[in-house]
Amino acid sequence: MITPAATAQSINLYKIGDFVTWGWNYTDLQASPTAIDVLVSCSSMAQTWTLTQNMTFAQPASFTWDSSVQATDPSAPLRNDEYTLVIFDAESSISATAQPGYLGVSSSFKFGMYKAQEYKPLNEWNCATCSAASGLDSKALGMAVGMSIVTVASFTWFVAGVGMF
Repeated sequence: MITPAATAQSINLYKIGDFVTWGWNYTDLQASPTAIDVLVSCSSMAQTWTLTQNMTFAQPASFTWDSSVQATDPSAPLRNDEYTLVIFDAESSISATAQPGYLGVSSSFKFGMYKAQEYKPLNEWNCATCSAASGLDSKALGMAVGMSIVTVASFTWFVAGVGMF
């Protein structure tokens, strides 16, 4: 992978609906394929989208994907998830084992897709997980008072029951 760099330490994120461009090199090929297929796969959705078929073989190769096409797919739209870029010889199959010197299936580049959310001004924003925190203090105080009452009552019952006083 040339673009983006395959050595990046973090996963590449792309916004659903944007154009995404990838560039790659082919190495150690003894026989060049006539055409390649480029797919995107999402294992958690068990879904694969064909981005292009019979793309002309070129060295180096690049492809620009309009993700809005798959984002509006009524049967399986893109969602916030991790995806895998799959590149292979168009005359082969996605599950084929590569012969020595021929193009094998490349499925090592993983990337993330996310759906952007609408902008919300700060004065209209409400933190769903933060607003419950104000009730925590009163609940903790109630728990402490309740446990104190149980402790005093049980100690009094124990002392009175044994006849120590």
